[in-house]
Amino acid sequence: MTEHHSDRLEYFIATSASEAGDGTLQRPWRSFGEAIVAIGSFDKGAIDATSSHREYEFAFLNRAGETFQPPKRAQYQYFVNLDQQAGDGNGSELTPWSGLTAAVDGLQAEAERGVLKPRPGECVRLSHRQIFSSTSVEQKKGRRETIARYTFLGMAMMLVLPVVAILAYLFMQAWPSMNATFFFENPQNRMTEGGIWAPLIGTFFLVLISLVIAAPIGILAGVYLNEYAGDNWFTRIVHLAVVNLAGVPSIVHGLFGVGAFVYFANMNRSLLAASCTVAVMTLPVIITSTKEALAAVPVSFREACWNLGASRWQTIRTIVLPNSFTGILTGVILQVSRAAGETAPILFTGAVFFVPIPDSGVESLVPYGLSDRFMALSYHLWTVSTQVQNVPKSVQFGTAVVLIGLVLVVNSLSIGARLYLRSRKKW
Repeated sequence: MTEHHSDRLEYFIATSASEAGDGTLQRPWRSFGEAIVAIGSFDKGAIDATSSHREYEFAFLNRAGETFQPPKRAQYQYFVNLDQQAGDGNGSELTPWSGLTAAVDGLQAEAERGVLKPRPGECVRLSHRQIFSSTSVEQKKGRRETIARYTFLGMAMMLVLPVVAILAYLFMQAWPSMNATFFFENPQNRMTEGGIWAPLIGTFFLVLISLVIAAPIGILAGVYLNEYAGDNWFTRIVHLAVVNLAGVPSIVHGLFGVGAFVYFANMNRSLLAASCTVAVMTLPVIITSTKEALAAVPVSFREACWNLGASRWQTIRTIVLPNSFTGILTGVILQVSRAAGETAPILFTGAVFFVPIPDSGVESLVPYGLSDRFMALSYHLWTVSTQVQNVPKSVQFGTAVVLIGLVLVVNSLSIGARLYLRSRKKW
């Protein structure tokens, strides 16, 4: 009786037909009204039989038997919920008709009002749509969302893949030197043999001392700026100084360390002078992250504590700081990473080409004093790469891999601790 296309039923109408038809291409109906009457006369069994189809299309022809290519978008589009046989609807995508019988009545009413006046070559399409299912607009938004997601995923992969490739290349080149001896032996034979223990332990001391100096000062400064300082000219100058300090190149920090700590504070070139220089360089990151973390704590927490009679310091100590600890830890993570990888600030303030230290015993674990000059991984990497001849390539790449691995391990442990603490939050 009709043309079947997967889940679509096609009926045909030709105004030039001379006799009543059955809706097929060879015997089309003579008018849309006749088509509606014919469909409306189907018994309930016939309607239930056709309800397995999810789309009905009425194509208008000039004459019977002519070729008709249904358009992708019908000139008249209506919707019906075939799974619901009762309820209101107007045939739109948001409120479809309830059942095929209601759809037939609705199409007849549309034709009687003159809204539905198709011409030859046009079609009327009746599509199944369940209530609360996505509309065409929502589907278009979903497609755009999918495109955007995969586009941004591609951009992220463009950033990640080069990093992975670089790390893989470094590790492959460093593999011949990656053993316990390389980590726990001191450089020997003018750094052409041995390991990296002396610069490795020097880097640990540099990071630890700079962290001990910068973390308390940075956290307390952030607490003052967010919890105590008012909005006045002095506070604005402090904020401007912090922002500008974060953008100063590391080589400038190194020159500042020479003037402020090596000469003015009379620390000479030492581990303490280098640590103070690195601490000053990393202070803006800790201050900014602390301030932002404190600002993220809801004001209602403070007000609830004040209403119970707590002082401002009690509120900060017992409520604000514990709830902002994860954000503060972020600044400390960045401080550790930057302190371990900097070369210019320590080049002028305490790092040296070579320092002989014991190969074993307690003195090998604590080889540097605060007033001693020291070796560091970043400076050692520059030395074996540019200043010393006949150094095996695996030693150079191995030093780079250890430096990068140190930063990655510290970041990973710190991020894991931050995620654990964040999961224990109650808000």
